Amino acid sequence: MWRAFGRRWRAALALVIAASALLAGCGPQINVNPSYTPTHSPAFQHIFLIVMENHDYDDIIGSSQAPHINALARQYGLATNYWAVAHPSEPNYVALVGGSTFGIADDASYTVNAESAPYLGSQLEAAGLSWKSYQQGLPHPGFLGETATTDGALYASKHNPFMNFLAHYPETQRPEELTKIVPETQLATDLASGVVPNFSFITPGLCDDMHGDSACGDEDTLVSAGDAYVNTVVGEIMGSSVWSQGKNAIFITWDESSLDSGIPPFGLSTDGGHVATIVITNHGPRGVKDDTAYNHYALLLTIQSAFGLDCLRNSCPATGGVRPMSVLLGE
Repeated sequence: MWRAFGRRWRAALALVIAASALLAGCGPQINVNPSYTPTHSPAFQHIFLIVMENHDYDDIIGSSQAPHINALARQYGLATNYWAVAHPSEPNYVALVGGSTFGIADDASYTVNAESAPYLGSQLEAAGLSWKSYQQGLPHPGFLGETATTDGALYASKHNPFMNFLAHYPETQRPEELTKIVPETQLATDLASGVVPNFSFITPGLCDDMHGDSACGDEDTLVSAGDAYVNTVVGEIMGSSVWSQGKNAIFITWDESSLDSGIPPFGLSTDGGHVATIVITNHGPRGVKDDTAYNHYALLLTIQSAFGLDCLRNSCPATGGVRPMSVLLGE
């Protein structure tokens, strides 16, 4: 009898300890880099992330103004329950590479919303992997201005989150990091040469990102202009020799919704609204719709897992309640 009681007591104690561990993971955001070893996502050679602007899921999926994007969503993978994490734009971009909004709640200068913390770029570098931020309208590599117009394309640094983590240059950053911020026209050159970074962050200018600017003309053409842009860039990537080598993926997402529609999933950061996210891989799957609850932190975790990196802050499953987008990558 006492032996049986002892077994029951030890089992109850184990349950208490396990419950305590789970509760500990439900606390506030933490700005550390806890160890997380990915065990499910495959090793990828190249990942391309295209970030569009300010449209709700229902504005894009099923829209006659976005035929190319909808064709990609049907043919490859579509996350139907994906959420941005904040309003306005800048905190979403920072979250995508930093695992947190860091309390940013506006589109102020990157020098104001600067962060000296580990982020995806520093993680990739520490792992011996390469990255570039391809920015449409950027005048030249390492441009430090906040806006620019180049060949009709309008650049805005608020859509280039790497600058938030490089704002302390030259005091704390290496000059070569700034050279990884390049004009988007460099992407076609890199694809043609076959020398493409492991991670490519691609941002269209204000007239091609679907959000627009007073200089972009008719608002009714913004979605179709963005659709044409995505079609061109995706075509360049998939038509390159790089695409057929190893495992590669393209993610297309929107920074935030112009609405707060839908019923957000419990326990996931969803303050930026419901947005579409499309996943294209060169090896499968095809025609998949995934209704798992995801957000920008889940996308960051997916990229980190694919490259064998640790999670960061809210991209950690224990702190953000997120999971990798494994189904859409063919797991």
